[in-house]
Amino acid sequence: MDAREALAYMGGIQEKLGSSYSLRSVRELAGRVGHPERTLGIIHIAGTNGKGSVGNYISNILSVSGYTVGRYVSPAVFGYREKIQRIACGTCTYFSEEEMAEMVTLLKGHCENMVLEGFGHPTAFEIETVMAFLLFHKWKVDAAIVECGLGGRLDATNIITNPLLVVFTSISRDHMKLLGDSVPDIAREKYGIIKEKVAVVSKRQAECEMILQEICGRKKAELVFVEGESIGEKAFRAGRTSFAYKGVEYAIRQGGVFQIENAAIAIESARMLRKKGFVNVSEETVREGVLNSHWRGRFDLISQEPFLLVDGAHNEAAARALCDSLKAYFPDEKFSFVMGVFRDKEYGKMLSLLLPLAKNIYTVSAPGPRGLAGSELCQCAGRMGRVPVSGCGRVDEALRKALAENAGGKIIACGSLSILKDVYVFVKNNYSLAEGTGDLYGHWKEGICV
Repeated sequence: MDAREALAYMGGIQEKLGSSYSLRSVRELAGRVGHPERTLGIIHIAGTNGKGSVGNYISNILSVSGYTVGRYVSPAVFGYREKIQRIACGTCTYFSEEEMAEMVTLLKGHCENMVLEGFGHPTAFEIETVMAFLLFHKWKVDAAIVECGLGGRLDATNIITNPLLVVFTSISRDHMKLLGDSVPDIAREKYGIIKEKVAVVSKRQAECEMILQEICGRKKAELVFVEGESIGEKAFRAGRTSFAYKGVEYAIRQGGVFQIENAAIAIESARMLRKKGFVNVSEETVREGVLNSHWRGRFDLISQEPFLLVDGAHNEAAARALCDSLKAYFPDEKFSFVMGVFRDKEYGKMLSLLLPLAKNIYTVSAPGPRGLAGSELCQCAGRMGRVPVSGCGRVDEALRKALAENAGGKIIACGSLSILKDVYVFVKNNYSLAEGTGDLYGHWKEGICV
């Protein structure tokens, strides 16, 4: 099997099996390849929003401190191989096409044997999870940063038995059909990744604080909260945001007011990791690690002329964070929004947050069976009746229209992470990508399956 065949196989499994919320098959598959996850020092991250940003900050801090880090990202935005990363000496590389072909070939054989023996066939995400653990073991990483795909308790990544650290980002309403209708219900599912006597770092949230304390107390887990009161004076300006955390000054280049909280979670996590034996982590490497982190697709200015900013605001909480950031960085301005979402999101609530800041809205269709048609989103926005709304099918169509009708204005592309790649491609083909974007674009443009 070569890389092209491996990618086709994984796509077929995803289309056929979708998702599973049971650990039986993934645990069996991991066992058949020697449980590589049990050989790793894992930082397990769960939450509704911010997992990718927090994981990025932590991986940068550890890399700057001289450690080799494996990182399992969910979902991938720009290409398949983005899912499994190796970060060392400040450089991030994706697993190779040869490694993908080798791993898929190996795991495909085990999956077929499992079916013959009466087990359910592992899903694509379950296969990818075991693939990540195998590669991290092969690479001999010092730490593995693993993001939950959905929820926590029944997420495939929860075959991890003894993590170094468990980290929780902000928790809000999302995937309610699977996780529950309320934030406390959703939190209980995510807190299902806590193991006996593990160290836990979490954002403090009033509606689920007592639940987390009870679970950590019962499991004798060491719990550290990141509290908003510990974050001091903030200064927002293009290209750099400064803040204090527990009296220590930090700066980040990643845009968005919500990134201060994400960085604080990573800083607290780094302090905990130092206590766990990562002695090269110092205040200096923490400062450098958070400053030089950049996570694409999150309040990301990818073109200055014309002004085009992208943000993966894919649910109500993320849309609120986007609006707070726009108000902080560009007070009293109006924006043209290009937006596409999945149909299982609360897009009406998202629109109600964006509309007060909107000059106009251009809707696009999100891809795949979960994607909401741009025409349906247009109708929903039109019924709210506050600003002009144009229904567009494709991202490039919406961007061309927005640019033609809003010369000199600020355009914000937001919604499902699945539309972001098309935005980057459009800008790359028609304008100049902002500094730093070109490197990432080249990373996923070349090759057959990146």
